[in-house]
Amino acid sequence: MNSLLSNTRFDAWTGRLVRSLRRKHNERCFTILTYHSIAREPSVFSTGPGLRHSPAAFEREVEYLAENFNVIALSELVSMIRNGEQPRRAVVITLDDGYADALTCAAQICYRRRLPLTIFPVTSVVGNTGLIWQHKLAWLVSQDQSDRVWDALSAEGWSTPEDQVDVEGFVRRHFRVDIPDILEEVMKQVGVSSRSLAEKLRPYVEPDEIARADPTIVEFGNHTDTHPVLSAITDHQQLVEIGAASRKLMEWTGRAPTTLAYPFGLKPHYNDKSRSIAEATGHLATVDMRRRMNVGIVDPYELSRKPAVCPSQTDFEKLVEDWPANTLGAPPVVKQ
Repeated sequence: MNSLLSNTRFDAWTGRLVRSLRRKHNERCFTILTYHSIAREPSVFSTGPGLRHSPAAFEREVEYLAENFNVIALSELVSMIRNGEQPRRAVVITLDDGYADALTCAAQICYRRRLPLTIFPVTSVVGNTGLIWQHKLAWLVSQDQSDRVWDALSAEGWSTPEDQVDVEGFVRRHFRVDIPDILEEVMKQVGVSSRSLAEKLRPYVEPDEIARADPTIVEFGNHTDTHPVLSAITDHQQLVEIGAASRKLMEWTGRAPTTLAYPFGLKPHYNDKSRSIAEATGHLATVDMRRRMNVGIVDPYELSRKPAVCPSQTDFEKLVEDWPANTLGAPPVVKQ
């Protein structure tokens, strides 16, 4: 099947024929999609590849899913798996980090179609009392302050590379638990604070918005309290991160989160202890970002998500149909 697909044009009549065969082949598969920001205008906090979709692009994709798949809630999917049931042509929509537009835009589109979605907010910044550490770094880079960041890292004992180009990638690869505080100090050198920027720009959801969200459509999952690289911190720190986020979500929604989404979500970013802590704190499933389609009845603590990183509607359809070589590389910043 894969060799045939690789030599077939997706939009040709042969492609349509193979798509119908592929759908039969994928009958026992399900896909969990990940979005971040759904906004008309760019933001310094959503300039990474695929982090922002326009509302029009998101709506087109949601319509395609509604017409061609069984769009279900993440909690329903997890319940089916844990009960030994087979999800068929199921798709789950998730949004990470808790951008304000997750509720003001994405959820409104899903409300109109009565399609469920799950939001994974970073709980320490809900209410716009500060910035996620990556967003501190993104803002500093946007203000041409990379040299200050490199200097601060060197002063704190990092062995920084001679080629000081990709500071964001470097920090992620060499994450330490003190990086949020280091970046905050650099921001102070520039004359701002993450709190003042968050209060001005309001990039994240508010607690009262979370509380008011329709629970029949919107679920909230655990994405940790500060979005660390879990594998780079101690077991106790992992427990604190996951536990704090659970308690806050319980306070805001009245319901404990049942799914943990690992920050960044690739294998180097979490470890076996991450899973055991998730289980011990009452989570029924975990999701990664390893870009795999889930086949059959799988381990609920090994659920994989695909980032909806596609430069065109055709590429999106390839992604959810699991067409070989579907586009997962660097797309344009936003689809219109």
